[in-house]
Amino acid sequence: MKKIGIKSVEILRKSTAQLILVALIIFFGIKCQGMFFTVNNLISIVRQISTMGIAALGVSFLMISGNLDFSTGQVYAFVGTLSAWLYAMGVNIVLAMVLGMIGGTVIFCVTCFVSSHFHINRLVISMAVGTAVSGLSCIIAQNKTIYGLPDSIKWLGQGYLFDIIPISSIIFIILAFIVSFVLRKTYLGRYLFAVGGSEDVARLSGINVNKIKYIASIIAGLLVGAAGLVCMSRTFSGSPFAGGTLSSDVISAALLGGVSVTGGTGKTSGIVTGVIIIGTLSVGLNMMGLNSNSQDIFKGAMMLLAVIIDSTSKKRSLKK
Repeated sequence: MKKIGIKSVEILRKSTAQLILVALIIFFGIKCQGMFFTVNNLISIVRQISTMGIAALGVSFLMISGNLDFSTGQVYAFVGTLSAWLYAMGVNIVLAMVLGMIGGTVIFCVTCFVSSHFHINRLVISMAVGTAVSGLSCIIAQNKTIYGLPDSIKWLGQGYLFDIIPISSIIFIILAFIVSFVLRKTYLGRYLFAVGGSEDVARLSGINVNKIKYIASIIAGLLVGAAGLVCMSRTFSGSPFAGGTLSSDVISAALLGGVSVTGGTGKTSGIVTGVIIIGTLSVGLNMMGLNSNSQDIFKGAMMLLAVIIDSTSKKRSLKK
C-alpha cells in the first residue's frame, strides 16, 4: 500500500502541468459561460502561444544547460525592430529578416561569452544585456513603431492553412518535433543535459562545456529571432516594445513543463504544455475583462508556483 501511495504521488508530481491546464480550462469554461470553447477563441489561443512557444523552445536549450536568461523579451523585440528598420532603409526584406536573426543570435553569444569568460552567472549578465538591447531598439526605431512592411511577409504571422490553422502554429509544431528529436536522440541533447546536471562532471567526461553553452546560445538566438519575426509579421510592424512580459512568460512555461531552473532536466512535451497553460491563462483573463495589471498578478503567481514545483521536485530527487 505504501509503495502504491508513493507511486501515486510521483505520477501526480509528473502530471502537475497537465492537471493545472485541465483546471484552467474548466475554470474559464465555467467563468466565461461557454464563450471560452468557441472556435474563434481556441484559434486565438493557438495563435497567441505560437510566438511564445517558439521562443520557449529556444530558451529551453539555455535552461537545460543550466543557464537562465532574462533578456529574451528584449532580444525578441530587437530582431523585429532591426528587420523592419533595415527594410525601411532599403534592404531586401528577406535579407533584413536574416540579418535580424543574426543580430539576436550575436546578442545571446555575447551574453554567453561574458558569462563564461568572467565566470559570472548568466542571469545577472542577461539583465544588463537586456537593458542595453532595449535601449538600442528604441534608438533604432526612435521610440516609435516601424510600419510599412511588404505584404509578402504577412503569411508568416497572419496566414492560415485551410483557412483555420495558423501558419505560425504549424511552424511551432514542426520546431517542437525537431527540438524533441535533438534533445532525446542526439549527442548534443545528451551533452546539454550533462552540462546542466553538473559542469564539473561534464568536463571530467570530456565534454567541452563552453562549446556546448555557445551552441545552446546560438540555437536559442535563432529560435527567439524566429519568434520575433513571426511577431513582426503578425502585427505587420517592428516595435521596440513588443517583448513585454515574454521573458517571464517563457521561463514560467518551461518551469511549469518540467524544465529545472538549475538545469539538467526537461522535456519538449512539457514545454509545449507549459506554453499552452500561459496562453490559456492570458486569453481567459482577457475574456474575463481583467486589465493588464491584474493579469500580471496572476502571471506572477503562476511563475511563483512554477518555481515552487521545481524546487520541491529537486529536493525529492536529492532525497532519493
